[in-house]
Amino acid sequence: MFVETLAKVDYSLRPITTLLPAPLIIRTYSFGRRWFLNRLFNSPPKEKILIPDKYSRKILGLEFQSPIFNAAGIFKEGFGYELAWREGAGAFLMGTITPSFRQGNRKDGYYLPFIPLPKSGSAINWLGLPNAGFEEIAKRVQNIEKHSGCPIGVSIAADPTAQGLDSLNGVLNGLEIFSNSQADFIELNESCPNVPHEHSDYHGSSIDSKLVERLEWISNNFLQKRKRHFPVIVKFSLDTKPEQIEELLRLLIDLGFDGVNFGNTSTDYEYYSQYLTNHEKQNFNYFTQKFGGGLSGEILKAKSLELCKIAQQLLAKIQPHNEFVIIRTGGISSADDLQASSDNLIMLNQWFSGYFENFAKNGHQLYSKILS
Repeated sequence: MFVETLAKVDYSLRPITTLLPAPLIIRTYSFGRRWFLNRLFNSPPKEKILIPDKYSRKILGLEFQSPIFNAAGIFKEGFGYELAWREGAGAFLMGTITPSFRQGNRKDGYYLPFIPLPKSGSAINWLGLPNAGFEEIAKRVQNIEKHSGCPIGVSIAADPTAQGLDSLNGVLNGLEIFSNSQADFIELNESCPNVPHEHSDYHGSSIDSKLVERLEWISNNFLQKRKRHFPVIVKFSLDTKPEQIEELLRLLIDLGFDGVNFGNTSTDYEYYSQYLTNHEKQNFNYFTQKFGGGLSGEILKAKSLELCKIAQQLLAKIQPHNEFVIIRTGGISSADDLQASSDNLIMLNQWFSGYFENFAKNGHQLYSKILS
């Protein structure tokens, strides 16, 4: 009850915080968010909350008790499976994890900077993939007592400081480590806005050549050699251009990947700043000019639906021989959002900011409430 009460109090006070100086808000919420998450993970509901069978999905050979679950970034350290299952999440996604331990971003005394934008139902963070590394998280995966209807997913990414073959081998190592664990699927994060990336054109293609090379290498060295059913889904930013989607889908399908997730956060600051109030815009500008960071929350829902809708229409046109799933992430916070996904044949959704907003309003009943 304590974490639920605390979340409700914070939710009621957040709109007032926009009037405070941005540095104070950032310091308060950067620390407060970490403190709250540690307590939330250790405070699951006493009893499993029943999710009616009509909401379950069987996709990629896996049973999901509901069509929505957490996005990467909530359970970064691999703790919280029991919380997710008891609340009614369709799956438990941990990470994003990198080959070795990363402390995450720190600058000018700020550690893992975060700021809420409550009037727009959004937030922005500059975390930099803090995590314990593949080996340690794999041990935690093995310690989980699994339940039916809640498969374990692991979001992984290359070491942002590695290049070339070292980077590729790091990803391959992670795929092999987790395929030998009781994890059920992998989400390959190709879109983190808080770490540096290389960019170049691919022979006139709209797709980054480095990305194509990585995906081809993973296909040749892992996908085609899988020893068990172990789906690998690729996640892209919501800043992906609609005209790139068909080329991306055909590439992923041809290479043997099992799905795509649109998407991660956005760094299109100029576009989204028009939807913020004056006070929020000041805080937003301060944060992005000082740190950069990825924008999440309701402000992204139209974009996530647009990209996934296009992808689903193209998938019907391509008609792949094997099952291929489209996952929607970004701005999902209501039953209407889930219905919009369903209407467009998008069967799986992830939430981040929407999870915390709904937890503040409904506590551990948040999955039951959004589904009903």
